[in-house]
Amino acid sequence: MAEWKHSRVDTSDNLTTIESVACLVKGVYINSTLSNHVVEIMDDTSKVFTIPAGATAGNAYDFDTTRFEDKLIVDPDDSSTGSITIMYNIMGEAHG
Repeated sequence: MAEWKHSRVDTSDNLTTIESVACLVKGVYINSTLSNHVVEIMDDTSKVFTIPAGATAGNAYDFDTTRFEDKLIVDPDDSSTGSITIMYNIMGEAHG
C-alpha cells in the first residue's frame, strides 16, 4: 500500500499548481498561521474547498478523499501569508 504524497505551499505565492492531472485529496495541514485571507483549494478553475482566513498552525482539514478531476491548485489571496501542506495522491496510483 503506497503512502500519500504531500506538498508544502507558501501562501504568499499567488497561485501554486501542485498537479496537472486527476488527484485524490485527503486534506490540508496548517503549518504556520494564515493571515486574514482565505486560501482556496481548486480543481482547475472550480473552487472546491476554502481554508478560512486566520486558520491557526496545527489545525488540519480532512477532505475525506475528494477527487479532483483536472488540476490540484492552491489559490490564496495575493496578500496572504502562512504555509499549508496538502496530502494527495495521483489518480491511478495505489493509495492507503
